[in-house]
Amino acid sequence: MVNLSRVINDPRISQEFKVFRKTGEWIKGRFEEKETQIDMNGVIVPATNKEVEMIPEGDRVKGAISIHSTKRLYTTHLEEDGEGTSDEIEWENERYKVYSLGSYSKYGFYSAIGTRLVSN
Repeated sequence: MVNLSRVINDPRISQEFKVFRKTGEWIKGRFEEKETQIDMNGVIVPATNKEVEMIPEGDRVKGAISIHSTKRLYTTHLEEDGEGTSDEIEWENERYKVYSLGSYSKYGFYSAIGTRLVSN
């Protein structure tokens, strides 16, 4: 297989972005959540029309991005090492919530689609 991780991390097209990962545990019947900031590099571009079609109808009007990174991103999950809600990406002073994941790990990268969180 072709490993594309060098392309994803190429400084000519790669950019820094922040990931806010929320993990937690159940304590006395309540889910206690903790947010951790993770600095990542990758390629972020506006999502294509085809990618936007994969997002639930109500979220289409918010704006969407396509994220490609050599590090894994998460949607809401329950795993041995913890559980948490979807990662949030900060890009160009906006926050986006990861809604859809694609694993191209055999090619050296992961992809995700995020929709903009609307602040009130």
